[in-house]
Amino acid sequence: MPMAVTVEKLLFHGWDGVRLSNGIIEAVCVPEIGGRLMQFSLGPHDYLFMNPELLGKRFTYEEHAGDGTIINWKNYGGAKTWPAPQGWDGAGQWPGPPDPVLDSGRYDFQTSEASVLMTSPPDARSGLRIRRQVTLRPGSSRLQLDLSFENISDKTIRWSIWDVAQVLCSTADGQLNDDCWLYIPTDSARERPYEIMFGDDNPQYQLDTESGLLAVQYQGVVGKIGVHSPAGWIAFADRRADAVLCMQFPYEPGAEYPDNGATVECWTESPGASSPIPIRSPGYILEAEVLSPLHTLRPLEIKMQQVVWSAAYCPTPIVAVADVGCVHQPLLIDIHDGWARVRGVFGCFLDGHAEIEWLDEAGSVLSSLDLGPVSPLVGLHVDAQAKTPDGAILIRLRILDSDGADAGTLASAVPAKSG
Repeated sequence: MPMAVTVEKLLFHGWDGVRLSNGIIEAVCVPEIGGRLMQFSLGPHDYLFMNPELLGKRFTYEEHAGDGTIINWKNYGGAKTWPAPQGWDGAGQWPGPPDPVLDSGRYDFQTSEASVLMTSPPDARSGLRIRRQVTLRPGSSRLQLDLSFENISDKTIRWSIWDVAQVLCSTADGQLNDDCWLYIPTDSARERPYEIMFGDDNPQYQLDTESGLLAVQYQGVVGKIGVHSPAGWIAFADRRADAVLCMQFPYEPGAEYPDNGATVECWTESPGASSPIPIRSPGYILEAEVLSPLHTLRPLEIKMQQVVWSAAYCPTPIVAVADVGCVHQPLLIDIHDGWARVRGVFGCFLDGHAEIEWLDEAGSVLSSLDLGPVSPLVGLHVDAQAKTPDGAILIRLRILDSDGADAGTLASAVPAKSG
């Protein structure tokens, strides 16, 4: 039986926090500093950046507001939700950070059996109240973020729900880790796979034209890109640890997204790096950012966005993400004299079992092969051989949960005859 989810209040580096854990992953929320998710961990691996200079510190509204420039922003780290588009040209843009209400205000919170709900103060400038609900499930490395914007003003407003996670890109001794990557599927229908939003085009952005996958290799350069990514997932990886954090989100074809259609954005910074504008970077940071379509909200109307984080140990690059796991090396199947050799490398998002199944043209299972237990804490390296039944036209890798119920398909492939 999987361990139940525990939800407990605690003192976290001097702040009042709430920790959720299920024995596989752990998440720590700090409502009093902008409703932040301050840490997310798979086993011993921490994914999120936390500013060591601000741990446990509290500031007044006036101190958070400062002079309104980013150089005076109290950047705690962690993950938070902002309104987009960002800008300083008018009421339809969010001129932060800093923002003493939505970014760093004291959020109310309430806990339930497996979740914590954090609610912002009402913000007159944007007309918004933001809610962030964090939920875990037993036996899984998936964290569900249910995000909502409520229009608390007396006029119609228009915003995108913009979730921003600052992931850690430093080594254990505090040096730059240039083996941190963010993998983003691009849109083949677009002339340019990504837009430079800040800074210059640079070697951090590496496009594989064959797969359409953009790999951002963190090198500490200050810059930002926007990507219209219709695949509904991105994946951050610390290659030195083989630790992967995947983020899945709904994509709405035909909907209007901010920043020239960006569904995903990535900001990078580091201490001492040159920048077109003054910034004071507190560390080696890559921001993985997910945006909803632009929502028009009438007074009291609420719009929602769900983002799911899933963690696993898995080699990289990551080339696909499913609800039950991520793919490093897709299924490769060779058939010789009626025998199939099945290979692939994956990460799993739950404790359970893996099976290889042979399916006929009608989708019926002809036979199966048990691959044994799987866990987010161990990569799944498949290299198996089995007799191929007559009539098999598809082979799939299926994941079962700890109760033996079908959790979903991780990968599938059509057999290729050889020899």
